[in-house]
Amino acid sequence: MSDRVKVALSWLKGILDSEKIDYQIVGGLAAKIYGGSREVADIDLYIRNSDADKLLARVASYLSKPLTHYVEYGWDLEYFQLIYRSQKIEVGLSHETRIQSAIDGSWHTLEIDFSKSIKMRYQDIEVPVIPAEELIKYKRLLNREVDLIDIHELTKSPTS
Repeated sequence: MSDRVKVALSWLKGILDSEKIDYQIVGGLAAKIYGGSREVADIDLYIRNSDADKLLARVASYLSKPLTHYVEYGWDLEYFQLIYRSQKIEVGLSHETRIQSAIDGSWHTLEIDFSKSIKMRYQDIEVPVIPAEELIKYKRLLNREVDLIDIHELTKSPTS
């Protein structure tokens, strides 16, 4: 198991906690924390729009994609990307994020409710994670191959 994700997550958590920024882990890392088997490609998380400047001031030297509005790969959101010790980190802004259904092309608002985050651990790092049912719900909309793998692993019965 690579320590790259752990090192980057620990670094980022330190900054977020010191700045008192609420965040929520989503995506493949959330699936991994819930028991998925896929290797983590990037660290995906959301913060409040009002915290973006505060975080950017602390991580500017690691910026690999600027904060702007993107519509790509089934997403419509504002985000920025960091690279920390070769680990990609994508920080989305929670307000007005939308996901496009791969089934019918319709757009759906992704509601990030920080108060419903579940405190969980990735290795020995405690982080707030999107509730499993919300993760599965948005992965069903995206319906990419990686999402189908995660959905299968997160919804199979423990006895199978």
